[in-house]
Amino acid sequence: MIEIEHCKDEVKQLLKKPIVLVGMMGVGKTTVGRLLASRLGWAFYDSDDEIVRSVGKSISDIFSEDGEPAFRDLERTTIKHLLANGPCVISSGGGGITIPETAQAILEKGLCVWIDAPVDILVKRTVGSDRPLLKHGDPDEVLRMLLDKRRGAYEQAHIHCLDTGLTPDEMVDRILLQIREHLFITSPEKENEEYLPEAMCLTVSLSERSYPIFVGSGILKHPDLWLSGELHGRNAFILTDYNVRPLITDQLADQLKPMMKSVSVMELHPGEQTKSFERYQAVIEWMIENGVKRDSVVIAVGGGVIGDLAGFAASTILRGIDFIQIPTTLLSMVDSSVGGKTGINTKTAKNLVGTFYQPKCVVVDLESLLTLPRREWLAGYAEIVKYGLLADEGFFEWLEDHGILMLDGDEGSIMRAIETSCHMKADIVHKDEREENGLRALLNLGHTFAHALESAAGYDGTLLHGEAVSIGMVLAARLSQRLGYITLEDVNRIYMHLSKVGLMTEIRHVKFKTPVTSDQMIESMRKDKKAGVGGLKFVILKKIGEAELEGGIAESLIKEILEESLK
Repeated sequence: MIEIEHCKDEVKQLLKKPIVLVGMMGVGKTTVGRLLASRLGWAFYDSDDEIVRSVGKSISDIFSEDGEPAFRDLERTTIKHLLANGPCVISSGGGGITIPETAQAILEKGLCVWIDAPVDILVKRTVGSDRPLLKHGDPDEVLRMLLDKRRGAYEQAHIHCLDTGLTPDEMVDRILLQIREHLFITSPEKENEEYLPEAMCLTVSLSERSYPIFVGSGILKHPDLWLSGELHGRNAFILTDYNVRPLITDQLADQLKPMMKSVSVMELHPGEQTKSFERYQAVIEWMIENGVKRDSVVIAVGGGVIGDLAGFAASTILRGIDFIQIPTTLLSMVDSSVGGKTGINTKTAKNLVGTFYQPKCVVVDLESLLTLPRREWLAGYAEIVKYGLLADEGFFEWLEDHGILMLDGDEGSIMRAIETSCHMKADIVHKDEREENGLRALLNLGHTFAHALESAAGYDGTLLHGEAVSIGMVLAARLSQRLGYITLEDVNRIYMHLSKVGLMTEIRHVKFKTPVTSDQMIESMRKDKKAGVGGLKFVILKKIGEAELEGGIAESLIKEILEESLK
């Protein structure tokens, strides 16, 4: 049973510095701040109130009589003074963190929480208020301009917390979950074990398309924590598969019925064959027959296949409706559910038809993993290893020490691996949502090889995606070594770790139903989404923990590497 009170007690015990709330006017920093401080038993300070008390006149008068620069000087001095009070809650003015010296003080001495709300909510909350910056011009235009101007400053915050119309109590719950996540990921390993959280939350920051990821054991039983009020009272369309439905989906549907106008469930096959034009059409027709509307919501409950198909259907029906990702496999929890890639397969290659379409939230319930066979655990683990190889050698080293422990069910290791992977992917997606600068393409480490292997296997369960990625990462490591980047010792280190946990590392380990040749796989690679006019492109390792996309690689070298793994 998830108890926010436990989360509150852990935050109070672990956090030894002030919480500083930042964000636009109208996000409720003062209201939420008072309530948060009350819950924690800490003092609360509003920087604007403290300024008024010290100079004896209103904020509006300070702006009109002395000017904004004078106010910012007062604000900086006041916040620095408040930060010296130890654990407390501070509500800062909307523009305070835009001043470099003030921002530096907040980020060094406090835990900075950015409360972020859509502009339409801010407009409603500030109607009739005596805000100096809203006295001239249309409030909607002024607030949008201010948010665009200040977004970069707000993004410095340690925590990005979304308010999509939550009540103050709900907002405090959300902030506590996100602080708990921050403390978990930044605390020493000893504290990770001692203070393992029941639930936590982090944000994928994408301007107006931002959304939260909730992680916890049993969190699906608490839709009040993750289903925001804006989604209540709608028609819900749940897509799931027959493995998951009796274990998870039917119970979830029953819990959602009191909160929704209607709940409809469609059961599909869990395999890659489901990501087809035929199944996509069947899903669309089913939603139409059951009265889908623009305000309906699609909920994907299952592995990556269900998530990809449901997201693609949601992005295209009625030109786009809201959807929620509830991944139930380790692989989908750390990969496909985060980042907004949706799609279906063609007869020749994977994911060639799809969209970039972000969910409203992602809900990761660790209890879902209890139903997985070992093979599915290993398939997901391969994607976790990928994050360490492409961007964080320290995480890869941690996996070398804790991977077996995690795969054997240690809850602390499972939560850390999932949270770290989600956090890393969220950061990459934030920097390159639509694969425009090449950063997000790095998430395809090993995937060019893997997709060719999956195609050769026929998507019939002979080879799982994560198993193909494991082999693909070994081949990508060998390619990187042949290109003069990583050492043979690095290649062996990667190979040995994947082998040690029980993953496949060679093409010859796959039990193909018909013989497969290197020429077949190269032909499949030519259809890869990353391929361009210059030919095949691969994610290569400059070193363990650093990757980049490279083209112009001779097909003869690729064939050589494939042949070695085949023999």
